[in-house]
Amino acid sequence: MILKLSKVDIVSQKETTQKAFSNLEKTLDVLKKIQLPANLITVINHKIEVLNSFQNSERKYRNKLIIEQHNILQLVKKETGYVSEKYYQKQWFVLGMSIFGIPFGLLFSYFAGNTGLLGIGFPIGMLLGAMVGKRKDEKMKREGKQLQLTLN
Repeated sequence: MILKLSKVDIVSQKETTQKAFSNLEKTLDVLKKIQLPANLITVINHKIEVLNSFQNSERKYRNKLIIEQHNILQLVKKETGYVSEKYYQKQWFVLGMSIFGIPFGLLFSYFAGNTGLLGIGFPIGMLLGAMVGKRKDEKMKREGKQLQLTLN
């Protein structure tokens, strides 16, 4: 069973720290609802124990919360194949700029004879990348491998 994340004394009323804490708490709640391997639960519990005993500055605690949430989700993806909502859409949005955007921009600028049109490929690449990512997210949802977790 996954341990409960508890607030440490250094957490104040800073909205960013509270948001990071809340996001990790939501992530853990969602992970409690799915079947995880015992070794993965052990690793997650160790990370939670470290966070629960954290005694440094609030800024470092907030950063640690964000990093550990990312690390936990990457471990879950690697071990079980589960991903958060819009995981691939966000990933491919950025990849689309480099995979599709740069070549399209080069083609436009070459055929128009104007290097100023190089940037026109980026929005096209973002759109194509978002479409590829959305398709992959829909596939994961159909397979039941999508966590009911939307990350900001």
